[in-house]
Amino acid sequence: MRVRPSVRLSTLPASRSYEQRFRLAAAAGFEGVELEAGCEPAAEVKRAAKRAGIAIHSIYVMANWDRPLSSHDPAVRDEGVRATIAALEEAAVYGADTLQLIPGKVQPGTSYAEAWGRSQAVIGDRILPAAERFGIVLGIENVWNGFLLGPIEYVRYCDAFDSPCVRPYLDVGNVIFGRPEDWIEIAGARIVKLHLKDFLFDQNVGRFAYRSIGDGAIDWAGVRAALERIDYDGWGVFAQAEHIQGRVAARLFNAAAHPPRMLRALPGAGPLLGAANAFLARRLLDDVMARHRRHVA
Repeated sequence: MRVRPSVRLSTLPASRSYEQRFRLAAAAGFEGVELEAGCEPAAEVKRAAKRAGIAIHSIYVMANWDRPLSSHDPAVRDEGVRATIAALEEAAVYGADTLQLIPGKVQPGTSYAEAWGRSQAVIGDRILPAAERFGIVLGIENVWNGFLLGPIEYVRYCDAFDSPCVRPYLDVGNVIFGRPEDWIEIAGARIVKLHLKDFLFDQNVGRFAYRSIGDGAIDWAGVRAALERIDYDGWGVFAQAEHIQGRVAARLFNAAAHPPRMLRALPGAGPLLGAANAFLARRLLDDVMARHRRHVA
């Protein structure tokens, strides 16, 4: 069993160039990064990753949440399809082998059954042919979308496409019902990649809070044992790790990445915020890597 450590670009200091960000991740021990679609220019981002010695192995597209492929509105579905095809083209530039895909969303106007039927049709007819042409896997993620709430139907949904280019992209932290180790065993060798994060849940009031890996409710020894049983060998992406920082650090991290107009107007504020952004990112990356070695690898 081997879990290759990766991190999302959003955890790296936005105040630095792409190459500086990638080198920071590599120095902390990460082997890869996952990007959101829309990084420009893609060819330069690819060169920066190569110079830093880090792999861009997958990308994700948030349009699948805002413009779901299961929407009752054909125009919304069309927008989601266009964004997904564009993301596949971008992934091909990077040499990424996976596109994380949110398949559908249960919401007003879209029942559970309709989310299943529409998303299967849209993905199968309009997106999967492009993915197969590029040789990129559509990694179906289990997210908080009111859909695919159990591991058996999750696997059945992916298997229904009957294509090696549709596989589960399992988010260990997003398993609200049941245990993630059961999802791992049921999905088995189908799993293309993992998202790794931890939460504390209060199911009685429906509240949750991000926690560092090992400080939440997930049984990481059980997760690791399940990964060993299926002999998992692939990427483990620490998704949204920036959210586990303390309140003050998180606000400073965000302010440094996207400084308010008032701060931008202050003489010398930019370099100071950039230095704070980089310092907090380095501290966070070191902590995440230590937890990867302790609880995952």
